[in-house]
This record gives sequence, structure tokens and C-alpha cells, in this order.
Amino acid sequence: MFNFSRQEKIIVLIIIAVLLTIFSWKIYNQEKSTITIIPADENETQNENISVKEDLNEETICIIHVAGAVKTPGVYQLSSDKRIVDAVKNAGGGLENADFDSINLAARIFDGQKIFIPFIPENIEGFTHKNETPIKESIQYNRSYSNNLLNLNQVTSKDLENLPGIGPVLAQSILEYRTNNGFFKNIEDIMDVPGIGEKRFESIKEYITVY
Repeated sequence: MFNFSRQEKIIVLIIIAVLLTIFSWKIYNQEKSTITIIPADENETQNENISVKEDLNEETICIIHVAGAVKTPGVYQLSSDKRIVDAVKNAGGGLENADFDSINLAARIFDGQKIFIPFIPENIEGFTHKNETPIKESIQYNRSYSNNLLNLNQVTSKDLENLPGIGPVLAQSILEYRTNNGFFKNIEDIMDVPGIGEKRFESIKEYITVY
């Protein structure tokens, strides 16, 4: 056995302590470098992403009603980027007497929309309201009329002037509103046009439609 002096033993112990410290430090750094840190809210983030995707999917689907001169009238689900012509195709296409010239087949669809494909009238000599009372005298057949009502989403300024209390200026305001805001979704929307209040709306509501 080696005989160490007291001073030598102290030196040896110090060396061993230093080596153990260095060895322990290396092991600690190696373990630390292999740790994978997972954010606590990872699952929450994934759930949020799924929710966003579901919302986007809901926004891209439109439920529409196709009626009138089509082979299979009914309610259909279509993507929001589809056009009225696509809705007609889904409804089996038009009948022989479908009046496609009176609607805009290139218009985009929107959720909750009712698309009415009018029939070509058997008699196009004149136009009367459904109660057989003329809106104005000498109104001739015009393809902007749908189902014997004036279609606000297809009319021209001249068509609008046939309505009670609607002159050239107000007719132009209606067209400008439609251009800037898109199709009227219901006939009450026409009251958003400056110059058309409840009283004027009451005088024309029996003669207008949006389908």
C-alpha cells in the first residue's frame, strides 16, 4: 500500500472532487440537450386550428332553393363560388319553356337564396299584376319581370320607372345601390336606398320580387 503524507492525501481528495464535479457537469449537459420541450398549449392550438378549418368549411357551403322551370326543383348545397348556371345544372337543367334570358346565369349564388327560373309566357302582348290590375298603362312584356313581378336584381332604370312613385333619379339610385352592395336579398332591402321610405315601399311592394 502507498503511504501518503497528510498533505498528499488532501491533494488527492481535492483532485478526485474536481474530477467528480467535471464528470457530473458533463452528464447534466448531455441530459439537458436531449430534452424535448412541448408547449403546454399545443393541444389547445391544434383544437383552435381544427375549429378555424371547420368554420371555413361552413362558410364555403351555400344552401339554395331552385324553383320554376327546371326539371328537378328543390333545395341544394353548393360551394359559394358557384354561379346560378351551376345551380340550374344541379336541378337537372331547364325545361323547354324556361326563360333563361330573364335571369343572369353568371351571377354568384349566396346562402339562403331562392333561384326562380321563369317560364316563357304564352302571351307576351302585355303585362299585368297577379290581381289583373295593371301597374301602369301601356307596359309591354319585359324579361326583367319574373313570375309577373318586377325582379329588382334584373331590372333596368326604365323598368323601375314603371313602378308607382319611382322616377328616373330614384330608379338610378336603386341601380347604383345594387351595383355597390350586390343583389337584393329580400324586397325590404330596397328601403336601404336613399329616398325610399316605408310609405313608398308600401306602394310598390306588391309589384316587386328578388327571385
